Amino acid sequence: MPPSLFDPEIRQLISDTLESMTGTTVPVENLVTPPETIDAEFAYPCFTLARILRKSPAAIAGEIAGRMHIPDWLAQVSADGPYLNFCIHPEVLFQKVVTEILTRDEQYGCAETRSGQRILVEYSSPNTNKPLHLGHIRNNVLGMAIIRLLQTMGHEVIPASIMNDRGIHICKAMVAYQRFGRGDTPDSTGMKGDHLVGKMYVRFEQALQEQPELMDEARDMLRAWEQGDTETRELWNMLNRWVYDGFKETYDRLGSQFELVQYESDTYLLGKDVVRDGMKKGVLQAKPDGSIWIDLTKEGLDEKAILRKDGTSLYITQDLGVAVERFDTLNLNRAIYVVGSEQIYHFQVLFSLLEKLGFEWAGRCRHLSYGMVYLPEGKMKSREGKVVDADDLMDRMKSMSLDVMKDSHVTVPEDRREETAEAIGLGAIKYYILKFNPQKDIHFDPERSVSFDGATGAYIQYCHARISSVIRKAGRSVEPGMDMQCLDSREEIALIRLLLRYPDVLSGAAEELNPAKLATILWEIARAYNIFYTRHRILDAESEMHVTARLALSAATAVVLRSGLRILGIEPVEEM
Repeated sequence: MPPSLFDPEIRQLISDTLESMTGTTVPVENLVTPPETIDAEFAYPCFTLARILRKSPAAIAGEIAGRMHIPDWLAQVSADGPYLNFCIHPEVLFQKVVTEILTRDEQYGCAETRSGQRILVEYSSPNTNKPLHLGHIRNNVLGMAIIRLLQTMGHEVIPASIMNDRGIHICKAMVAYQRFGRGDTPDSTGMKGDHLVGKMYVRFEQALQEQPELMDEARDMLRAWEQGDTETRELWNMLNRWVYDGFKETYDRLGSQFELVQYESDTYLLGKDVVRDGMKKGVLQAKPDGSIWIDLTKEGLDEKAILRKDGTSLYITQDLGVAVERFDTLNLNRAIYVVGSEQIYHFQVLFSLLEKLGFEWAGRCRHLSYGMVYLPEGKMKSREGKVVDADDLMDRMKSMSLDVMKDSHVTVPEDRREETAEAIGLGAIKYYILKFNPQKDIHFDPERSVSFDGATGAYIQYCHARISSVIRKAGRSVEPGMDMQCLDSREEIALIRLLLRYPDVLSGAAEELNPAKLATILWEIARAYNIFYTRHRILDAESEMHVTARLALSAATAVVLRSGLRILGIEPVEEM
């Protein structure tokens, strides 16, 4: 975690005062942010000191405040019940925070050195029988935000994905293509490859109602695939290639990137050697029918099959083998699986199984589950062809952004309207998804998400564009170290306090794997700047010193908004 501005100095003051009171070194807990109603930048809760000093927290806070030697940069140290509040002189606060931001630019709040940790983040592991949908968008947006948050803290992150490219669901699309495809290709139809294959999958399910024999054909095709039948494999390769090409277009548009891509067709046999070792250790047991199981009832789970009676793998077998292979070959410190909440039980079993098998790194695996995403129309049902298609949704959001820009009289050069609408539309989706805790279900409201009012990506992008316009109109460079002593209004202090908090929030978001914390403070910063902007003149301020100082404060705000938006995967807008 990067050190916060003023934090080390304040903690040292508390430590020195406690040592003078007790004659010994007393551990100092973390500082916290006081409520907005408290006129202070930091607070120190004295609850844990009560057990050490055998006094009430309020009495301890009062005694520390009375004994502390207050340096010149602190305006006030006061006790408020069990809390010690620290208020920094405004000129020191503005000078240090703005200078730090303008010096470090978009690295403000980021770790200055590498942590040495290698973390694998697995996300977006789709089936190759249909295009990506709204649920995949949440997965991708969340996965990439987690990756960027971890990178800001100095971790080396490996973005990974497994393509679920084999199985009966894939064979359904293959059978439908043979039956109904008429030799269509993405080129001949002008349709994205993943959409064409998805159309075949839906066609299979529709035809199955009147032609139940299609299911037997799909099973026969799966057996032919497993036996390596040349014709079956050629059809499988062709359809999968179309899907991968289609996925790439969607991924590129979303900003999703992968360093490691694995395929279930390559990994589905992994894990059998691990199972055999588990049998030797007595961790796994064979049933009379030859299937292999593990008993996890003592862990609050139940008995779980690891291999079928015919020796074929299950999903848990594959995930077991993939996890072992990754830790063996990639020198990982941690592995994070970004997968929907419907798989919570699966990962509980996987991690318990790895632990029982003696893998010391099992405790460093984490399932980051996330909730469902709904539109006003209801839950997505891909099998019935009612999927909320990712490409269609992105197109819709771009179109809505163009309409909102027009209705809001947003001025964008004609040659940049399409580009700006794309940035606003995708930003609307991403921000709406990321502003909620990942575990929550989301009812995605397209109209609300693209609004320029409220907690939206467009609101923050507009604020950034507003600041960019102010700086362009100023026609001067804004450098670190400008004199900030004239800034002391309530609106300016509210804004600088949020900029001061940004590194801690960024660090907390990375530690908790919760981008919502970052999304929230970006909106708070944008809101605080807009209040400041409406109540204080900038380019025609009351003095040249005020012009210079408010320009510097504006530039620092733009840096933080720009950096935070990019971590969330949202493109900052310079002009609108």
